[in-house]
Amino acid sequence: MVTKELDFPSGWWTSRKLFELEKRAVLSKTWLHVCHSSLFKKPGDYRAFKIADFSFLVILGKDGRLRAFHNICRHRAYSVVTKSEGSCLVMRCGYHGWSYDTKGALIKAPKFEDVPGFSKPANNLFEIRTFIDSSAFLYANFDVYGSEALTIRVGVPIRAKLTLVESWSVEAEFNYKLAVPSGAFRVCSLARLNKFAELLSAASPFESWKWPAEFELSPLTKLMRSSNGEHWLTITVIPFSESRSTIQCSFYCSRLDLRSALPVSAAKQEINDSIKKLELIFANISESGEIPDTASQEPLLAEIKAHSRLERLMGTEVHPASRMRESSQACKVADDLCRELEVAASEKSATNEPDGLAW
Repeated sequence: MVTKELDFPSGWWTSRKLFELEKRAVLSKTWLHVCHSSLFKKPGDYRAFKIADFSFLVILGKDGRLRAFHNICRHRAYSVVTKSEGSCLVMRCGYHGWSYDTKGALIKAPKFEDVPGFSKPANNLFEIRTFIDSSAFLYANFDVYGSEALTIRVGVPIRAKLTLVESWSVEAEFNYKLAVPSGAFRVCSLARLNKFAELLSAASPFESWKWPAEFELSPLTKLMRSSNGEHWLTITVIPFSESRSTIQCSFYCSRLDLRSALPVSAAKQEINDSIKKLELIFANISESGEIPDTASQEPLLAEIKAHSRLERLMGTEVHPASRMRESSQACKVADDLCRELEVAASEKSATNEPDGLAW
């Protein structure tokens, strides 16, 4: 009998080449949970994120709308914002001073406005598609072409006004795919049954009344809810490499007076215990190549195979999140000007006359 394990490529947990393919096939075109929109209080508030190789930011516009952009200046690919969070109505690149408003529009390009054919609108920040569900969780999809990949319907049909209580992250030594199955993280401290649930639990032998309830916000994010619906926890597995991940956790509550009742310390310990367990499993299966739960991995495998077939047909790697820079004559002229400015910068630095920009 042929087992399902034979359908999986070798190095499922440890191959760098496969991880690079997964970034193209899955991570770059799947709706991924990013954060909760309540983190942004006033226009200009922003947060910077990195998932795999995708560096991006989310900022609240003057019009009250949240937008996401690749955190890359359109000129020399320098980071537009360098802090993990902050607030500004104008994002100014520290390299050549290109400045963008909260809608990602280029509003200032020092010494470039007079370049023949140079167009500000053609050099706006690259925007990333976003979605906000009924509980105000925000998601991003890096795919330029608009495909949906693994998750067509994202979010949960739950309306709750949530307040962030605490966030933290933990570095982990395992492949992100290992944490995809439901129940990978055990947080029993959230199992605070209300009286109604206690009665049902006592009267019924079924285990479906066990709490906390777990939902999938996106393939990399689980949402856990306490039995009374007042405590919420998101656990996101952020891929870093084929053997390393970052576990990002956020605790929320639906009522401010319940903040002190949250079992944060207990939850942290339980999550750390789960991470250690996953690291131990990874250490074992990375050598044997075993896939303990093939059912949880099959959706990922299907996407990887489909994208691999596409690349074979195209005869080249396909990067859904890639934004090809225009190779117009105007851009070439701008690049030539930039090189001249950089030469001037080296001469200027020799005379100790800094102006705050990398000219």
